[in-house]
Amino acid sequence: MELVTYTLLFVSLYFEVFLLVTFLEKIAYRKHSAASTPQTYPSVAIVVPCFNEERGLGATLHSLLALHYPAGKLEVIVVDDGSTDKTFAIASEFAPQVRVFRKENGGKHTAMNFALAQTNAELIGCLDADSVVEPEALLRTARVFEQTEVSAVTPGIHVRAPHTLLQHMQNVEYRISIFIRFMQAALGSAFVTPGPFSVFRTSVVRELGGWREGHSTEDMELALRMQAGGHLIANAPGAVVYTTTPRTFRALLRQRVRWTYGFLRNALDYRYMLANRSYGNLGLIVLPLALVSIFSGIYFFFSVVFQLTISLISTYTRVEQTGLLPHPSLELYYVNTSAMWFLVWVAILFVVVLICAGSWIGSGSRKPPLSTPLFLFFYSFLVPIWLSVAVVRAFFNTGVRWR
Repeated sequence: MELVTYTLLFVSLYFEVFLLVTFLEKIAYRKHSAASTPQTYPSVAIVVPCFNEERGLGATLHSLLALHYPAGKLEVIVVDDGSTDKTFAIASEFAPQVRVFRKENGGKHTAMNFALAQTNAELIGCLDADSVVEPEALLRTARVFEQTEVSAVTPGIHVRAPHTLLQHMQNVEYRISIFIRFMQAALGSAFVTPGPFSVFRTSVVRELGGWREGHSTEDMELALRMQAGGHLIANAPGAVVYTTTPRTFRALLRQRVRWTYGFLRNALDYRYMLANRSYGNLGLIVLPLALVSIFSGIYFFFSVVFQLTISLISTYTRVEQTGLLPHPSLELYYVNTSAMWFLVWVAILFVVVLICAGSWIGSGSRKPPLSTPLFLFFYSFLVPIWLSVAVVRAFFNTGVRWR
């Protein structure tokens, strides 16, 4: 058990150090992506796939119409995927500035493919109906596409107006995600093109056959298919988009089980990429470590639960036999100085550094969010719950649903 623990801690620390060192080497990449004015303006179609999105759709469309981009080069397409609420009526209020279509419910991937058939734009992007973009976002994305080898660009995703403690903890998580996505792109190993404002070369999407269901994670499946075809996925952290995150643990659990389940099933579908040097950093480092991180998260969680259970039983037995209650002490003599705990605290320190780096990349601030302690010492105990559920469901191939 100790051998497994030390091995996983070493792998975790190695990857964190690897990312930070590579980040320092790739820092010039950020300067390029931070430029806001492209030399050319390719035509762009932004698609908003909707299913019962009457609450947030108006704000989403207002943010798209406020984008700083030549009017003749931008079209906004709403595809109502069989909604049963007022989604279609709300979208229709924005016509003719917005093209609105309605179809039978078939899932997000079918809505994207429907829109793909309706446009001749050079670039096609997606914006989830619970997200809003900053006015400069499309300009910053178009700037990256001036690199002819780039086939897709992902944005910098932030939590939109966090209110609950759970949302504030997700805000910290998203700062790490900004850093990770930035580094994966710099290493040529991005394997997700998130729904909030990822943009693609239309010709590449058509060449690859459009979007697929992808185990309810079509954004991940398309990214892996692009990587398998040798296409480069870049990242523009300055293209800021704000997305609504789950307010309750139940909603968060449903979302994260879907994400993790989708990754595991897609990794199985594209298993030929694993440990395959033909796919560079993605095949040799990123995908294998992503799989290891899932199982190590589960392992550490149950290890901690096991150790705490043993400690509680031991304490209860000692109190029952001696009648003496334990007396916690802050004296240095009683501090656990084992090598394992030293590595744990170093790993936590590196996580804080990653949070700070993500904050700097995404917003220019080097300070971590105030909710960082909550994220480190509470949220981290929630993660293994959905990891465990997703692993079991992926093993039995039960499928998952958006709602």
